[in-house]
Amino acid sequence: MRAERRPEQIPWGRLEELRPDQLEGIIRERPVVYWPLGLIEHHGWHLPVGFDGIKVERLCLRMVKQTGGLLLPVMWWGGVGGHELFKWTLYQDPDAARAILCATVAKLAGFGVRVFVLVAGHYPWEDMLRHPDFEKVRRAHPELLFLTGTEVTVASPPVALPRGDHAARQETSYGLSLLPELVDRAALRRGRDDSAWPGGRPPPVEGRYPGVVFDPSEPLFAQLGEDPRLASEEEGERHVRLIVAEVTGRVEAYLRKGGR
Repeated sequence: MRAERRPEQIPWGRLEELRPDQLEGIIRERPVVYWPLGLIEHHGWHLPVGFDGIKVERLCLRMVKQTGGLLLPVMWWGGVGGHELFKWTLYQDPDAARAILCATVAKLAGFGVRVFVLVAGHYPWEDMLRHPDFEKVRRAHPELLFLTGTEVTVASPPVALPRGDHAARQETSYGLSLLPELVDRAALRRGRDDSAWPGGRPPPVEGRYPGVVFDPSEPLFAQLGEDPRLASEEEGERHVRLIVAEVTGRVEAYLRKGGR
């Protein structure tokens, strides 16, 4: 019976920091890639604009340390969502983002990657992961394991988590668990004015995404969902542990069956 290795003995690394020989060594033993899919987008007064990407990067970091493999740089550029009107949101052409996604996965499959775990912190990314272009890449590699979705869906079934929100209770709970040093709930205060908008002018009512708070004087500006002041690190950590256990379990099961 082979002895279990300690976590520090499992080979993993950040792709961009490794030399070719190091990359070959890791993929030869642990042919797994984790790719956090994020965005630059206004996330309320209390969260960083890169919250989506940082959130899932740190989630993927927990997983790759358990299974081994490679952690890809965050995919920051993509499009679609309900916050294009907000200052500091940087949406890009979704067709270009989808082309990057498909080409990168296809190229890495050719390099010997057998498991792809793509976790989207920006929930509309899930539509891109279901797009016919990406499905075509999946079908071209039926022998590979693809685990894709948002942090809410990547482990379902059997893990059932509360529906995602935007910068509200659920996302803030994930933030308190995964990136607590970047969360500042004291910033949720009244008193800001229309200088929060590009050009200092609020958008017309007809262009506003339903349910999002559009008054910058409100503490919950730009948010969609329950009050983030109800969030807790314990809630976020409980969900994170469920996700990590389910995803890493599926990866290990696939590798044990010879998926390499």
